[in-house]
Amino acid sequence: MEVMEQEKLTRGTKKLIQTAIDEVEPGYENNRYAICEKIAEIVEKRYEGFNLDYQLKRMGLETTKSILEKIDMYFYKYVKNS
Repeated sequence: MEVMEQEKLTRGTKKLIQTAIDEVEPGYENNRYAICEKIAEIVEKRYEGFNLDYQLKRMGLETTKSILEKIDMYFYKYVKNS
């Protein structure tokens, strides 16, 4: 978990994760795998070809593992227990 605290989420990454959370089916807002799948759908629609690769690298979302880590960071830093 120490790595999580050192990295920062960019504004674009935070917005992308929040958009994915808003767009997943009701009841799946806390399911990191459902959010990961939605993020993949969003970026696939938004970017094409080399632009997709560039944007994913820039946001640090190149692999499923890295996307899940960013989702975990987002929940750790920005989602408060209700």
